[in-house]
Amino acid sequence: MTVQRILIVEDTIDIAQALQHHLERRGYETFLATKAGQALALAHTHALDLVVLDLGLPDRDGYGVLEQMRERGDNTPVLILSGRSEEADKVKGFRLGADDYVTKPFSALELMERVAALLRRSAHRLAAHAEANPGGGLSDDELRTRFGLTARQVEIARLLAEGLSNAEIARKLVVSEHTARNHTYHVLTKLGTSKRARVGTILRGGAPDREIDAHR
Repeated sequence: MTVQRILIVEDTIDIAQALQHHLERRGYETFLATKAGQALALAHTHALDLVVLDLGLPDRDGYGVLEQMRERGDNTPVLILSGRSEEADKVKGFRLGADDYVTKPFSALELMERVAALLRRSAHRLAAHAEANPGGGLSDDELRTRFGLTARQVEIARLLAEGLSNAEIARKLVVSEHTARNHTYHVLTKLGTSKRARVGTILRGGAPDREIDAHR
């Protein structure tokens, strides 16, 4: 069974360590970021299952982290954990793409149950997608684990495997062509190829170009 990976974004060390303790006791693998820039870097380079996000970060507001994640197509579930309890703060978080919002102080037991519920819903979505896309090849979870693709990048990879151009991807996902081009670049880089035509082969379990070159 694949261990689920959770990024904790929290600059108060006592809270961060307490969260790590509770999550790791439940069997999750955790990563810790104390600044927005560090959080975005970890979210980009690691295949995460959940982000627990504080809003009051020293270098940038947590809303900015969430907004940038969603803009670059990262659909990893995000649970905001913040001392801001006003309705307007919660509404803003949900509008930017948060999946849940918990205010401090919080019950550790309740938080763990909310985390588990978000992960269950995410797993169900991935399973439903796999059922809707039969025919063998690597599953979404395998693409995330092996290549570090985000949920949006998996979607882009499958569209590339169908032979869609950047313009067609942009229209299908209702994003700009510049955004589609940027997503495509990152997907190809993570898949270890510079050739769009190779994506289908890699998704069916073929070796990336970098592995082929290493054995020549």
